[in-house]
Amino acid sequence: MTPLVTTDSQVEPPLTTESQVEPQGTSQQQNKSIEQAKMDIEAMLKSSVDFHDKEEYATLLLWDFAGDEEFYHTHQTFLSQDAMYLVVTKLNEADDPNAQALFRLWIDSIHCYSRREEQNIISDDKTTTSGDLDPPVVIVGTWKDAVTSEADMVEEACRENFLLYTENLADDEREHIRFAYFISNKEDERSVFQQIRQNILNLARGMRTWNKEYPLKFIQLEQRLQEQKKELPIISYQEMKNLSSDTPKPLTEDELILFLEFHHELRALVYFKDLSEYIILDTQWLSDAFRCVVTARKFRINFRNQKKWKDFFQRGELNNAVLEDIFKNETKILYEHKDFILKVMEKFDIIIHPNKSEGVDEKPCYYVPCMVKEDCQCDIYKMFKVPEDTRHRSTWLCFKFRFLPPHLMNHLIASLSRKYTVAELVDSRKQKRQIALFKGTAVFELQHETTKLRKLLVMTCPNVIQIQVWEFGEDIKRGLYKYIADFVTEELNTIMHTRFKMSNVKFEKTWECGLTEPKCVIGSNKFMEEPITEYQCDTCQIKHMFIDEWSDQQNKAPTLSQKSGKAQHVSEFNSCIKNTSQIISTPTKMSVRVKASNVSEEPPSKCSLREMSVRVKASNVSEEPPSKRSLREFTKEEINFTKMGMIVLNILTDASYDLLKPDKPHLRPRNDCDLTYLYQEHRRLNKHIPTNGWGGIWQTIQGTDIAVGDDIERIRLTRNELQHSTAAELGDTRFNELCNILSDLLIRFDQFNKPQKLYTDELKDILAKTISDEDVKLVKNDLPGKYALNSLKLCSKFIRVLSRLKYQCADFISII
Repeated sequence: MTPLVTTDSQVEPPLTTESQVEPQGTSQQQNKSIEQAKMDIEAMLKSSVDFHDKEEYATLLLWDFAGDEEFYHTHQTFLSQDAMYLVVTKLNEADDPNAQALFRLWIDSIHCYSRREEQNIISDDKTTTSGDLDPPVVIVGTWKDAVTSEADMVEEACRENFLLYTENLADDEREHIRFAYFISNKEDERSVFQQIRQNILNLARGMRTWNKEYPLKFIQLEQRLQEQKKELPIISYQEMKNLSSDTPKPLTEDELILFLEFHHELRALVYFKDLSEYIILDTQWLSDAFRCVVTARKFRINFRNQKKWKDFFQRGELNNAVLEDIFKNETKILYEHKDFILKVMEKFDIIIHPNKSEGVDEKPCYYVPCMVKEDCQCDIYKMFKVPEDTRHRSTWLCFKFRFLPPHLMNHLIASLSRKYTVAELVDSRKQKRQIALFKGTAVFELQHETTKLRKLLVMTCPNVIQIQVWEFGEDIKRGLYKYIADFVTEELNTIMHTRFKMSNVKFEKTWECGLTEPKCVIGSNKFMEEPITEYQCDTCQIKHMFIDEWSDQQNKAPTLSQKSGKAQHVSEFNSCIKNTSQIISTPTKMSVRVKASNVSEEPPSKCSLREMSVRVKASNVSEEPPSKRSLREFTKEEINFTKMGMIVLNILTDASYDLLKPDKPHLRPRNDCDLTYLYQEHRRLNKHIPTNGWGGIWQTIQGTDIAVGDDIERIRLTRNELQHSTAAELGDTRFNELCNILSDLLIRFDQFNKPQKLYTDELKDILAKTISDEDVKLVKNDLPGKYALNSLKLCSKFIRVLSRLKYQCADFISII
């Protein structure tokens, strides 16, 4: 399977990277740049390029992946939504179950990145779409000459064999396939292959990233790097800075970082801010470096280290001696940069450096999860002496996927190993201690490694990741393990949607009796909206008490009173939510700035109106004269509405702005942005894609949907709910629900944006604030009044056009 990256990635390049202050260079540097520009122009004029050629050109990056099973877990490093994929398979092996499974694996893996393009929408009401899904796939069936058939029936026989590969694909997976070609390297003419090339080019022209505008500064630096890549596949950051400043239009350091991040998303190079000492220019070289470490048996083994190599093949233990054997047989450049390559591999979770107890014998440098071939030698429960009763074994929490990407379990193990200590056990055969990391199975210590009274079992079955807690201390009770359920959920969503942008990978959380054997777990029970206390167990054929130790896994946003197992931060907010109808005597003051900005309502194509955005900021000030205080009490509903309005106008807008700013260097100033504009920019950027797509409703957003895009949708829905309120009131139940939803949301944004002042602290400030008459009026007039004001403006335009009456917009505003 070969991905063809034709143009840009999800990161949209800026239309210009001009700085307000250009870097000052010496006269010698300027002369050198001018001379370089002259040489470039002369080289272009002397080249064989036809300047009258009207064809469009694009950069083509072609990667050839290693085909061994051990290498599959490195491939996600290079997969992208904005690539085309050639899936090559042998037509003469179509009846081989292994070949069919491998074909299905690649189509499933590509489908993880699926996206339905806006230009594919064909109906006027935008509800019906065409039959194509991106990224596009081209199937190439080889060995046509080896297919058994009559001479005049070869094409038909090839087609029948091709259908054997595709018969088990899901309907939406078939929508990726654009063409299927049946070829023979022995018999087909060159024209056959030329036609395939032409069709691939035509397909590329139809992709969303084709022919985007691109800064001239970037092109100049790209040309330098292309030359540099011919000599060395890796370059230091300082050398990169020198190259970027030695062009006719030098880049500032901020522009250079933007260049590197953009091309990293494109997979044209590899750059990490926290590993910025080197930049890898040749991604194929990196793929080859991965292959050296994630090695198959056919590669050379030093027989002096035969036992260590056996541990590597069976248990994934990567010792210094094995590393030395691997790298010393490679090129000099690879050996010189082995430490950096290992850091990159650890960044991608291809190798891990887990937390381990001090007593584990001869600690290896790393573990390579995808190389672990050793199964548990006996029952995992017997190995750790776990009693067979529900007082010591939790229910199984299952994460069910339609398709579980092969690398996802390894990423989860890497995340857990960074947070928790890997459990250890004694190998009775070898008389030594080893960590509990097996093929598809791992055990972690959830409490202090000295007590070891609580352990986490993580396993994988076909399309299911399942976890169970073993309790050797306190009794299992409701909500006891919510923290681990939340951590695993958040890590899976981060891996899928933030790190690797697998927009089409989703899971459902279910549960099963804890006494069910691991291999028999299918997650047959769904979490109910209505709480239950007992159930009839199909495994044990008896009645069990339902404790709900994972807590609040119902597929709806629970109310505050339901969330008894909530983490500590929610209880901090509870005190702020109670007794909101009371008027506290602490005086406050509201500073209000009103800014008019051009925005367009959803959908953008419908209209373009001027909208008033109000920036409300609360601050504690000294005692005000009694005459300026509110003289009336407000209802609970009015106070709830006002506080929620302040949360929307301040905190949620700040969080949305801070999230967008790094990806939009020319974003308007904060005071010129409201949530309508910010949401449209996020949707246009299409970087943080919601689990269920853009424009969802509350009912479609599950509690398990915690990707960044899902939170962007929650912000939009909260804003809309207030704006569409006609009474400017919010009942206690809904207010508490929104507070719970937004408190979780803001904790995630605190971790993602890392603001100077935590959004959750701002939330507590507003919830604890005393509401004044002025506060109520400002929020009440702003949120529900925007659309009425815009409607009057629009009406005034029609009246002036149709009736030719000389009304001014100000006349209508004055009526309000």
